[in-house]
Amino acid sequence: MNKGWLLAALTLLTTLFTTYAQDIATVRNAAVGATVTLRGVSLNGSELNNIRYIQDATGAIAIYGSNVNTILRGDSVLATGTMTNYNNLVEVTPITASEVLANIALPTVQLITDVSTVSEPYEGELLRFEGGIFANSGDIFAGNTNYNVTFGAQTLQVRILNGNPLVGQIIPSGTVNLRGILSQYCTSPTSGCTSGYQLLLRDLADIESTSSISLTSPIGVSAITTTSFDIDWSTNIAGTSSYIKYGITPALELGTVTAASNATDHVVTVSGLTPATIYYVRAWSMNDADSAVTLERTFATQSLSTGDIRVYFNRFVDASYSTGTDAQYLNHLVADTLAAYINRATSSLDICIYNWDNSTNGRKIIQAVNAAHTRGVQVRVIQDGSTVNSAIDELLPGIHTFGTPQGSDYAIMHNKFVIIDAHASNPNLPIVWTGATNFSSEQLITDANNVIIFQDQSLARGYKMEFDEMWGDADQASAPNTFLSKFGQFKTDNTPHEYIIGGKRVESYFSPSDQTNAKILNTIATADDELYFCVFVATRSDLAYAIRDQITTNDLTAKGMIDDEQTSTIPYGILSPTMGSNIAFNQHSWILHHKYLLIDIANPVSDPLVLTGSHNWSSAADQKNDENTVIVHDATVANQYYQEFMARWCERNGMSCSLGLDDAADPAQTLLVYPNPNTGNFSVLLTGNGETTLLELLDITGKKVYSKTTSTQSGTQTIPVDIQGLDKGVYLLQVTQGGLTRTVHIIQQ
Repeated sequence: MNKGWLLAALTLLTTLFTTYAQDIATVRNAAVGATVTLRGVSLNGSELNNIRYIQDATGAIAIYGSNVNTILRGDSVLATGTMTNYNNLVEVTPITASEVLANIALPTVQLITDVSTVSEPYEGELLRFEGGIFANSGDIFAGNTNYNVTFGAQTLQVRILNGNPLVGQIIPSGTVNLRGILSQYCTSPTSGCTSGYQLLLRDLADIESTSSISLTSPIGVSAITTTSFDIDWSTNIAGTSSYIKYGITPALELGTVTAASNATDHVVTVSGLTPATIYYVRAWSMNDADSAVTLERTFATQSLSTGDIRVYFNRFVDASYSTGTDAQYLNHLVADTLAAYINRATSSLDICIYNWDNSTNGRKIIQAVNAAHTRGVQVRVIQDGSTVNSAIDELLPGIHTFGTPQGSDYAIMHNKFVIIDAHASNPNLPIVWTGATNFSSEQLITDANNVIIFQDQSLARGYKMEFDEMWGDADQASAPNTFLSKFGQFKTDNTPHEYIIGGKRVESYFSPSDQTNAKILNTIATADDELYFCVFVATRSDLAYAIRDQITTNDLTAKGMIDDEQTSTIPYGILSPTMGSNIAFNQHSWILHHKYLLIDIANPVSDPLVLTGSHNWSSAADQKNDENTVIVHDATVANQYYQEFMARWCERNGMSCSLGLDDAADPAQTLLVYPNPNTGNFSVLLTGNGETTLLELLDITGKKVYSKTTSTQSGTQTIPVDIQGLDKGVYLLQVTQGGLTRTVHIIQQ
């Protein structure tokens, strides 16, 4: 075929294709489902993932799909696809045909001087706004997160997507000019929505600071003691002076402390403080008339409390993995344990719970709360307003309760925490009870859950700040102030995040104000050797990608369990090629309700830690729900969670075993026990080579209560065991075979 003829034909086809392209204003008015052909200049590249916004002289529109991901910013694009409405964003998807004609200059950016005029005609276009201030300047940009920027009395919402170059960058302080693409996300009504407009920033160049000095790191705290802490922050230049102001109120009334010298890294020691006290702090760095100002943040001094941290689980654990402190299994005793703590309350009791029923176990907590009220303890209860909480109706009439508001503005109040005696004069009285456990029969007894308890006054006061914000009043005796109360996206990031508890670093975050998902990502990134996770729901693909990449980069030992198979298929699909059989779904009828992550539990020099709380690995938890999360940097606490994890891991296929056998001297020999827990009969599945095998059962005091000797055949066999005559409880089964003794914890119910 003549090459010149072919080139001419292709040129003609392109010309015809271009001729039939409609202008974007016309395309935007086409009916949903219609096939359209359009041409425009792409305003973005991969920084917004698999979506491109293309603009011509008449308007702009989004085109979406994996086949547009090679389009670069500035590409002149010719595309054919189907008209779609995605949460009120007008899109062309799927794109069935596309061609890049050339790379040209972007359209002139349109200046918007009045934020209130932002509306549908501007959707998809490249816009500029001048003179804005980020509401949380000095913090760090996170992916899939919205930020408010004020322009005088008006507010514009900015959204940063996952994978954006801005993720991890400092949010600028002072006045900024912004340039970005106007998008929309509005779920109701399904069409014709006039709200939900968001400015999509593409990279750092879309933010123009008008000051010569700017922040390069947020305000932070270190060297926390009972009477002092260090405040640090960084700027792009040294400037002419730097200082902080602080106080026990937002008025920062206690004074000013000046940095010793001008530098780009600033550290100020604040001394003469009071134990277990929360201070408000803000930092300034000046360069003549220009200034870089941090967010006003709260920081807590160390308390005089014991700092005791206790961990409990409501399903059996595998103490063969203990490094010295055995994990504690509360067999049907979680409610009794909480009631015992509540019975110790002397002055105040704040309960924040998603689900609380009046079952036998739920009533144990009810009775303890009513008894506390009767003896004069000031009791406040916040419960989720969308959940049937039958326990609330059985609380005494004098107890103040508050069901969270319902409607399109709110999601769910998903916390599960209790605060006892936060402001007691005795620092050894305050308690924070939290974890994954709701106060319902299934959650307390059957579903796999954890509880973590802190005896620490500083943390108790931090949790009380969060409770007070939702309550709308800090007065312990007052009824809730529905006018001032804040839930969900209306809350502010106003609590301390760093604590020293019993010499251990503990982080505390609340959703959605504190960007908890970003903190989980940061925690994943610290893994050097090991990573284990056990979560009810995992729908965030960014967390899955982060785990995958960390495993690949650092050659981690990693295992993970997820309960909800239906909603977690995408993260599972991301992780399974890398993790293989080391990731699994829960196959039991009961719910795997944990939300914990374990990092480097066996490496004391690599910051072993556990992250746990009420926060599921979902966008709703991060952006809508009221949630709480703690990160405990301690090898002992992390190991206790590991004992629980290995018990869940081993029983995932309906069996139970001591996975410490993975490291046994003879890997050819295996030992499995099932069912476990049991009602008095179980079987031991083991392999051997014809040797004599001794089975011994010890009670919790170490007393031998059962013994059986058998001769194993070569290969695998099952040995039945009947202990119906023994009391219910926890036993240690020792199996001695060929000179090797192995142990498994047996639960008789």
